[in-house]
Amino acid sequence: MAVTHVLCWIAVCDVCGGSATEEGSVPHLDSPIEAIGNATAWGDDTVGWTMAPDGRLVCDAVFDRAHEAVHEAAGKRIPEPGRDAMSVTFTPA
Repeated sequence: MAVTHVLCWIAVCDVCGGSATEEGSVPHLDSPIEAIGNATAWGDDTVGWTMAPDGRLVCDAVFDRAHEAVHEAAGKRIPEPGRDAMSVTFTPA
């Protein structure tokens, strides 16, 4: 079995330590700049990961007050599970 050690960079949230996107993937990039750029490029100007003015990188995969405060300060919002227009909640019949 052939294997090799590969060094890559991933974005990590400064609030919760998470690295997955809202979709659950973890992009592996060639540099820290690429990892941050990739994380903050997802979404549009109102959603997605946020690079705060104080340098913190904050994910959009967790909905709590700590994350929300950073996103709000940047003019963004985290789609709250079950309350976003594209969320569907099924209830057993």
